[in-house]
Amino acid sequence: MSVRVNYGIGSFGKVISARILMGTDIIEGIEAICEENGIESATIVSCIGSFQKSSFAYLVPDESSKIKVRFSEVIEKEGPLEFIQGSGVVCKRGGGYETHLHGSMSDQWGGVSGGHLMKGGNIVITADVVLAEIQGIQHIRQFDEETSHIQFYPLEEGLKQPRKIVK
Repeated sequence: MSVRVNYGIGSFGKVISARILMGTDIIEGIEAICEENGIESATIVSCIGSFQKSSFAYLVPDESSKIKVRFSEVIEKEGPLEFIQGSGVVCKRGGGYETHLHGSMSDQWGGVSGGHLMKGGNIVITADVVLAEIQGIQHIRQFDEETSHIQFYPLEEGLKQPRKIVK
């Protein structure tokens, strides 16, 4: 087995605790907080709450894909849903934000589901969020040749490529 990693070294800046209010998409709310506070890259330290509805996708097998998987069709669930936990990264792509957020939720019968949350499709009843600004690293989402998908690309200030570990 080999070890291969792309990474950057930075530090935390501002830490913001917020409550996203009813009727707001959770990703749009997170991005608005970042924009309002001049944050380009962040990590979502904690994210819990409840949804009126949720839209997400998850990985399914696909032998025709380079990496043998693809995203499912978008799953839409009507609430109320308990948002058990979300985590992810706030990134830049092009001229705007692209937040990569995964989460799990339970329905009113205790059934748990989740995956990659879709921007615009996760409307909160309420959500408690803690964000930590990342300084010294630019979080970028861009096309990756190896996987043929958009991937996380942490680029440290002053470097043209991420640091690498190859063993």
